[in-house]
Amino acid sequence: MTEENKAFIRRFLMELDKDLSAVGEFFSPDCVAHLPGSHGPANREGFKQFVTLLYTAFPDLRHTVEDQIAEGDKVVTRLTARGSHQGPFQGVGPTGRQVAIRDIMITRIKAGRIIELWAQFDALGLLQQLGVLPPPG
Repeated sequence: MTEENKAFIRRFLMELDKDLSAVGEFFSPDCVAHLPGSHGPANREGFKQFVTLLYTAFPDLRHTVEDQIAEGDKVVTRLTARGSHQGPFQGVGPTGRQVAIRDIMITRIKAGRIIELWAQFDALGLLQQLGVLPPPG
């Protein structure tokens, strides 16, 4: 089952890069998403709003799975999302810059749907790539 769950998450990311409606297809209606910068867990609609903000700012965003570990109903995915900054993002107007966002995502799968998700990405690194913050050193 662990290999099937890893393939399921890879398929989700590939479909999400094509169409945000993948959230409705892959997420359980009562899923819980723990997202960076959120004050509490989000539901499926909240997760869709989160990714809509990202794809509005980076419409050509594409995910690359770097590594996956699975055990039981959980899959840990280390990934990189790459795209160009073409829309507003957290008050920053489009810069046209290419970005590579490193992310770690833990998902729990039940009955062929994501029922829980934890995501953590390098927000500081993203802001540095956009020129909002100076690079370290």
